Amino acid sequence: MQRFIARERFEFSNGAIGWRPGGPLDCLGPFAKVQNCPIDGTDIRRTAYATGYADSYFSIPAVTRYHGKRIKGFFTTKLGMEPGSIVFVPMQDERHKLS
Repeated sequence: MQRFIARERFEFSNGAIGWRPGGPLDCLGPFAKVQNCPIDGTDIRRTAYATGYADSYFSIPAVTRYHGKRIKGFFTTKLGMEPGSIVFVPMQDERHKLS
């Protein structure tokens, strides 16, 4: 499931730990792999992985697993969250897999 190499550690303010590829051409940032990432709308925290480069200024496509099910979504910082924090937001049609 992991698509990008994860070399350099980065700690988000909400306890999530991000890993970035590093190097001079790193345009992904600390989103290659995010451990202990909160899932929006739940109390669940999982490891999630970027599946591509940012498709907008506010989100990065990502995927995680929960009870053996692959859940597609994206990384973002939501309005009202403390600065420097991150959250995984599952796609609407994937939310049923979290119950």
